[in-house]
Amino acid sequence: MQRKIGVVVPCANPAVEPEVHKLLPASYFPYISRLPFYANLGMKERLSNYVSDLPKSIAELKGLSLDGILVACTGSSYPLGISGDEEWMESASEQLGKPVVSAAGSVHQVLKLLKAKELIVISPYPEWLTSELTGFWQSAGFEIAQLISLDKSGVIYDLSPTDIAAAIAQAATAIDPQAQNQVILIAGTGVPTLDSIEAVIEEINVPIVTSQIAGIWNLLNQINSAESKDFGPSPALNKLDNQIKAANARG
Repeated sequence: MQRKIGVVVPCANPAVEPEVHKLLPASYFPYISRLPFYANLGMKERLSNYVSDLPKSIAELKGLSLDGILVACTGSSYPLGISGDEEWMESASEQLGKPVVSAAGSVHQVLKLLKAKELIVISPYPEWLTSELTGFWQSAGFEIAQLISLDKSGVIYDLSPTDIAAAIAQAATAIDPQAQNQVILIAGTGVPTLDSIEAVIEEINVPIVTSQIAGIWNLLNQINSAESKDFGPSPALNKLDNQIKAANARG
């Protein structure tokens, strides 16, 4: 029997759905709920509104008897901080009666399990949101070893796989071979990252973490906490799972 998850995304996000389908094992199917469109609001106000919009998006999915939900929007979590994001997801999980995980919270969980200390961050955001991003991760205890800013205009959804591939190549040059706790973090959910990552997955030894990869890993891990976990065919997701296992085996 095929299991069902929900995915909540910003209204114009073009990247989450294709990547979630590629990341999920065949035994799962994702059902999508889109957050509202606010024609008269800027990005900052929209992201803030999404926090209070989430219960409605969850209610729209609740009748599907889902096993859990991924909230695939990182920008709403940054002003909340780690503890605020956890409280946001606790409330959402109570509403659904099943696990609800945020993209940012999932990345945090993965970084902790990887025992990460330094982040090489690729940001697709405008400057103000990049500032919120760096503040969020620094306050969580991570050092930003290098910040690669892809775009300062705010047109996140126009970035292409070619842009991401170039940024990953640049990030690879910043890897310190003597450091054992570095992670490449590609921020945001709105840019296509998976194909670019999987094209170089065998060439880069440090973990590469994105909101989609971490979100699906975390949600499946919570849904299947007492079972053997099938992470499907994605090389990026399976490599991350193996890297998490190796980090925990080292102690």
